[in-house]
Amino acid sequence: MIKIITNFMVEYLVQNWQDAFDKCFSLYLQIKTADYVPDMIVGIARGGWVPARLLADFMGTKNTLNIKVEAYELIGETDVEAKITQDITSNIEGKSILVVDDIADTGSSLEVVIESLVAKKVKDYRIATLYYKDKSSIIPDFYCQLTSAWVVFPWEIFETLSELRENLASEGKSVDEMKSQFREIGLPPQLIESYFNHY
Repeated sequence: MIKIITNFMVEYLVQNWQDAFDKCFSLYLQIKTADYVPDMIVGIARGGWVPARLLADFMGTKNTLNIKVEAYELIGETDVEAKITQDITSNIEGKSILVVDDIADTGSSLEVVIESLVAKKVKDYRIATLYYKDKSSIIPDFYCQLTSAWVVFPWEIFETLSELRENLASEGKSVDEMKSQFREIGLPPQLIESYFNHY
């Protein structure tokens, strides 16, 4: 976890696939220990898709649903209003729901999902995230790690590179300078090269 200055100071925590898998399994063990058995697992798109799918695999269930919430525009910006852009279409009234996301950051995404679940008259719900920030308005029932860093997950490497590249380009940084800064924050060198070769 290294600090880097672009247009603002951000501390990054870069995850690889093994890190993410291990966090998901740790989350599963917490849920199992709590004896919580949901009727449905709802993954918040897009960050919650992979963790939700892994939890479904660990739990041996195919009962998964998606809900899409859009809240962020750029790295480091958190003052964007969260909105559901794709709602759950299945009938979940009277069901126990496990809501899964990659991180509870401001809590705004989780808030709108909870409002939607309550409106759909679910029996109960629990929230599971890999990471949790104490500034979040929602405290997950299950989470693996408290952090203040900007977490970069393995399923969003190129998206992160694109946003950072735009920031650094606006500062007049060369491609070599960009690559150097990307390596400093822990982004995988081979993916950095792949990104610049293909984009």
